[in-house]
Amino acid sequence: MQNKFLVILLILVISISWSINQADGFIEIKKYKVINSPKVCGDKLCSEIDEKIAKQGESSRNIKICGDKLCSDFSEDPKPFNKSSPFGQLKLGIAMDLIQCKEGQQVVIKKTNQTPACIDSENVEKIREKGWAITAQMQEVIFAEIAFNRMNGTESSRTLEDFDVTLTITPEEINNQRYLGFDGNGWHRLHNVEITITGETFSESVRTKTTDRGHLNMLWPIPDDVGGERYNIFATDGIHDFEINIPISPKMNN
Repeated sequence: MQNKFLVILLILVISISWSINQADGFIEIKKYKVINSPKVCGDKLCSEIDEKIAKQGESSRNIKICGDKLCSDFSEDPKPFNKSSPFGQLKLGIAMDLIQCKEGQQVVIKKTNQTPACIDSENVEKIREKGWAITAQMQEVIFAEIAFNRMNGTESSRTLEDFDVTLTITPEEINNQRYLGFDGNGWHRLHNVEITITGETFSESVRTKTTDRGHLNMLWPIPDDVGGERYNIFATDGIHDFEINIPISPKMNN
């Protein structure tokens, strides 16, 4: 009798489990609503990420975006490099003979990995004698070969100045809503630019994506409580930086 009871109980558990799976199947094919978002998350619109999670049956209204990723995503972002450093200039595609150093320094080539470094001029010969950098003669040969390739069009002639960016900030008003219009060129193509607006008691970061030509264009709606002081505007795409302090007028009551 006890065995029969166990068999019946097992059948009931299997039936209930099958019903739940069936119900889960219906949940997966339910229609869902995705809220459009102008924000960019990584290389996708945040609305695309909303849609991906909404397909799993979760309401997109409950999805929180922190910067360019989900708040539940704890993966670390790669640290942006300093474009003015020898490594940064090399990564931008600047040839070693065109790398610029600070005043009082000159470029040398490390012996271990053939990468450039900026060294105080008074220490250049010392580190060469110790074998840390290649000799002046070897460096001249390498630089001469780079210059020859440049004449033949096989080597870049870009310098650090070619990577300067522009950002024009214009106040606008559309349907009684104040905006700051951001428009710039020379940014990293098809990449996120993070713009941070900071005041004495206010700070907000927004992101926008550039075009395939590095053009940035975005309208930022100014909150009603922002204005009446100067604000720091800082923009970066991880390679280029732009910073300026501008005044923002307070909202005028109609």
